[in-house]
Amino acid sequence: MCRPLERRSFPRITRDEWLAILYTAHGVCLLHKMHVLQSPPDAVVTIDGREYLYFVGTGYLGLQCHPEVIKAACRATERYGIHSATTRAGFGNSPPLLEAERRAAELFDVPAAFYFATGYAGNAILLAALQDRFDVLLADELSHYSVLEAARQTRLPLFTFHHRDADDLAAALKKNLPPGRRPLLLTDGVFSVRGTIAPLTEYRAVLSGYPGAGMLIDDAHAVGVLGRHGRGTLEHFGLWRIASADSPLPMGEGPETNSPLPLGAGSGVRAASSGQWSVVSGQSDFPNLKSQISHQQISNPQSLIPNPSIASPHPSPLPMGEGTDFASFLTATASKAIGGFGGIIPGSLDFIERVKRSSHWFDGASAPVAAAAAATAKAIELLMADPQRRTRLRSNVRKFKNGLRGLGLEVDDSPVPILCLVLGNAENMRRIQSELMQHGIAVAYLPAYSGLGTEGGLRIAMFATHTDAMIERLIDELRRLV
Repeated sequence: MCRPLERRSFPRITRDEWLAILYTAHGVCLLHKMHVLQSPPDAVVTIDGREYLYFVGTGYLGLQCHPEVIKAACRATERYGIHSATTRAGFGNSPPLLEAERRAAELFDVPAAFYFATGYAGNAILLAALQDRFDVLLADELSHYSVLEAARQTRLPLFTFHHRDADDLAAALKKNLPPGRRPLLLTDGVFSVRGTIAPLTEYRAVLSGYPGAGMLIDDAHAVGVLGRHGRGTLEHFGLWRIASADSPLPMGEGPETNSPLPLGAGSGVRAASSGQWSVVSGQSDFPNLKSQISHQQISNPQSLIPNPSIASPHPSPLPMGEGTDFASFLTATASKAIGGFGGIIPGSLDFIERVKRSSHWFDGASAPVAAAAAATAKAIELLMADPQRRTRLRSNVRKFKNGLRGLGLEVDDSPVPILCLVLGNAENMRRIQSELMQHGIAVAYLPAYSGLGTEGGLRIAMFATHTDAMIERLIDELRRLV
């Protein structure tokens, strides 16, 4: 016989407490309405049945909507199906996939590239290949989730340094690196929400005193945008080198031609006069923001650092500097500026073979979708054939920043198409986003993400496909609201 349920009293939970419970670890409120994007992501989109000017996301060059890119994806699907239904170690190497790798190698001017299903995995794939080469990892404290998660998966001790702070990097090396050990620096090239650029030349100077040191750059938001050829942050700072199996071949290029960004400068917006407007720029704008990993998270870190072993003669994919002792490693994605989908690691033939053998993304995961590979290959082809597309993007970024200056905001001259505004508290920024949406303009308010403070921020993205009239309308609406 069933017993009747006992009456129990439960404590009352306030609305704010419910919201706190419903927020996930990444700041996404499950109670909030989930918007549905009903058109390709471009300068004008349809969301929930209504048309908006779209200043959200990462389609910086607008190639994800290019007719030739879409046709390439459709043709690949019709001919090869969705994917090969097996790994690349067997029969999973479709012609679109091999063409995507060939085009990626051509973009980066290196002998080879590894193309895989998602750029998020790039850091983990690279670290699997590099963890025997280095002894200690040092990461920018505001690096993307994918960087820090990949670092935690290795057997190497991990330390962080303050955001874009070469002096703190030097202090962390001095404190945590025993003599003779080899450090690997981890950082975003362009930080995905703040839009700041990692000062790679300053990091290079610090690391030059440590034989065998290297840098791993997650260049997801820089490839296709920065650099004379769109190769990203290394090229932007004049640090690009290509590698053969034996020795580096310097390209002879200095810092990016016609770039208004001085070495080490960042991106963002600061208020000229109002104390309520926080700064999101190249400096430490959130002094109270705690690192996602403690600066000394391991009680006895030196005891966990492996003894240095004889270095294997693995060629560096992108060596740079005066000699070959220092190397940079780059991972990128096709889903940001390029307009395709999937991750890319460029390098020498030998290094790419090592990358494929070191993780199971080659022999244990299904090959990337044929449509995505074909779209990626075509998008890279279009990117390389039309440098004016990047010129138009830079022009739009410049126009928007000049408009923000007209609102009394101090804005730098970075060519990065990401701007983060922190205007008052979270409630105020939600209001601004809501009113912009009501007037047919979509921007993103992020309550929490890599690199944001406790109040979050408004992230605004520029595309090459935005017209002058679209940008002026956004500026006019911001003038009304701010």
